[in-house]
Amino acid sequence: METVNLKGNYSVLKQFIDKTRKLNHSNVDLFNELFVNQWHEHSNKLKVELNELVNELFDNAFFVNAFAEYGINSNNGFSSEIITKIKHKILPLSLPKEELSHYIQYLFNDAQDYLWLNKINLNNWKMILGCIDNIDLGVQLKIQLQIGNSLTILCNRLTNLGIDRSLSAKFPTIDDLGSPFFKLSNQLDTAINTSAKHNFNEINHASIEQIKKSIDEIENLFISIHKDIKESGTSLHLIFLLKRAQQHIERIKLLTYILFNYNPEEGKEFSSKIITKLVQAEQLKTSISQFFKTHTQILAFRIVSHTSKKGEDYIGFNKSENKALFRSAMGGGLVVVLLVYIKHLIHQLHFSLFFEGILFGLNYGLGFVAMHLLHFTLATKQPALTASFIAESIEKNDEHHTKSKNVLIQIIRSQVVSLLGNMVVVIPLCFITSYFFYEIWNTPVFDDKAAQNVLYKNHLFYSLSLFYAGITGIFLSLSGIVIGYIDNKVVYSQIGLRIENHPKIVKKYHPEKRKKIAIFFENNLGAITGNLFLGFSLGMAGNLGEFIGIPFDIRHITISAGNFSIALVNMHRQDIALISTVFLTVILIGLINIIVSFVISFVLACGSRGLSWRESIKIIFNKR
Repeated sequence: METVNLKGNYSVLKQFIDKTRKLNHSNVDLFNELFVNQWHEHSNKLKVELNELVNELFDNAFFVNAFAEYGINSNNGFSSEIITKIKHKILPLSLPKEELSHYIQYLFNDAQDYLWLNKINLNNWKMILGCIDNIDLGVQLKIQLQIGNSLTILCNRLTNLGIDRSLSAKFPTIDDLGSPFFKLSNQLDTAINTSAKHNFNEINHASIEQIKKSIDEIENLFISIHKDIKESGTSLHLIFLLKRAQQHIERIKLLTYILFNYNPEEGKEFSSKIITKLVQAEQLKTSISQFFKTHTQILAFRIVSHTSKKGEDYIGFNKSENKALFRSAMGGGLVVVLLVYIKHLIHQLHFSLFFEGILFGLNYGLGFVAMHLLHFTLATKQPALTASFIAESIEKNDEHHTKSKNVLIQIIRSQVVSLLGNMVVVIPLCFITSYFFYEIWNTPVFDDKAAQNVLYKNHLFYSLSLFYAGITGIFLSLSGIVIGYIDNKVVYSQIGLRIENHPKIVKKYHPEKRKKIAIFFENNLGAITGNLFLGFSLGMAGNLGEFIGIPFDIRHITISAGNFSIALVNMHRQDIALISTVFLTVILIGLINIIVSFVISFVLACGSRGLSWRESIKIIFNKR
C-alpha cells in the first residue's frame, strides 16, 4: 500500500527493489554479484527514474526530523522509550505528508528491507549513487540547508548530553570553558553560516579538519567511559545516555562529511551509510526487542563478568582444589539436611498457603545465605556461575577450541565433585536421623501415607518432576544474574564507600572497623541478595502453583534426595520398583537442574558478548 503520492511513475525502480528483496542475501558476495547484474539489465531506465525520484524527494520531503531523530533515542529515558515504542506499535503516529518516513515506506515496504540494504557493498553503492547526476541546483541547496539545520539541532542536543550530571561526572578534567562539546557546536555553527552565504560552494578545508578533530575528541571521551565501565560498573540510565551520545556523534559525523565533503568518492560512501541508517531506523522504530538488545548488552556484560569472578571459585583446577570443593560441598549438604527438616516443621504448623510459602522462602533463603557465609557449596548453584566463566575464558583465548574444552572438562569434574559432596551427606544423614526419630523416639517424620506421597511426587511417570526440575534450573540461572546485577550496582553506586562514610557508622566505629564493614558488603551483598532470591523462588513456587491452580513447582536434587531418604525410612511396605524409579528420578532431576541452569547462563553470557544462542551452543561443542 502506497503511503505517499508521487508525481513520477517509478515502476521500474519499484520492480528492481522487489526483485532484489527476493535474492538470496545469506551469501554477501553472491548477493552483490546478482545485484549488479540485475541493475545492468535495466540500468538506463533505472538511472532516469532514480534521478527523477531524487529531485522530487529533495524538493518535497522534509529531512530535518529524519536526520536529527530517526534511529536516535529521545531524551525521555529508558523506560519511557519502551512505553513510547509500545504505544506507537499499537497506534502509529500520524505524520505530515512531507515527512521522509512516507517516502521510505513507499520504496521499502517490507519490514526487513534494511537487512539486504546493509549487504550492498561499497562498489555497488558507488555505482548507484554515481547515476545521480541531474540534481537541480535549487533542490540541492534546499537539502544542504536542511542538513545544516539538522547539524545545529544535533550539536545542541549533544552539548546537553555532555553536561548531563551522569556523564559530566565521568569527565572530571573538563570544565565548561574548555568543553569540546561547546567547541564543536561553535565550529559547526561558523562553518554552516559561512558556507550558506556562498550556497555551500566554498569550503574552508582547515576549519572542516578542526571540526573532524573535535568530533574525534568527543568520541574518544565516550570510548574512555566505556572502558571505565569495566571497572566502575554501570546502570541502564548511563547506558541509555551513552547510546544516545553515540548515536548523535555518528549522525553528526555522517552529516558533516556529506555537507562539507570535498572528495566525491568519500561523499558516496557517507551517503550510502545515511541511506541505510535511515531505512533501518524507520523499519525498527517500534522494535522493542532490538531496543533491548542494543541497550542492555553492556549491562549484561558487566553482570556476567561479576558472575564469572564468582564462578572461578566453584572450579577445582587441581586435586587439592577439588578436595577443598568436596569438603565445602559436604558442609553444604549438612545445611540442606537442616533445611529439609525445618521445612517439614513449618508444614506441620498448617499456615495458609501464602504465609507458609513466605516461611519456606525464608528457610531456604537464610539457609543458602548461611552456606555462602560459611563458604559451603550447593552443587546446583555452580552452573549459573561457571557458565559465565567459561564464556569469558573463551573470549580471552584465541585458541578457544582447546582452551574451552579444557575449562569445560574442569567444570564438569568440579560439578561432579560438588554433587557427590552434597549427596554423601544429605542421603545418609537424612536416612539416619529419620531412622532415629522413628526407631528410638517412636516419632516418624512422615506417616506411611505422607511417605508414599513424597515418593510419588518425585516419580518419573506419576509426576511432573522433570518439568519442575527445569523450572528449578531457570531459577538457579536467574539467581546468578541477580548476583551479578547487585555486584555491578555495588561497584557503580559506590555502596562500600558510602557505607564507610555514613554519619552514624562514622560516629559508632573507628576507621578500621568501618573499612571491614564496607568490604563485607562489597564482597557479599550480591551473593546474599542472589541467595535470598533463590530461596524465596524455590520456597514459594509450590504454594504459588497450588494457590493459582497451575502445574508450577520446583524439584531440587539435594532437597528431593533428602525427602527421598526420610520417606524411605517411614514406609511400612518397601516397594523395590517404586524406590528404584524414584531414585533414578532424583538423579535425573539433578542432571536437569544443572543442564538447564548452565545452558541458560552460558547463552546469556555469550549473548552479552554479541554471540547468538546458536553460536553459543556451537562453542560448547567446540564447533565454532
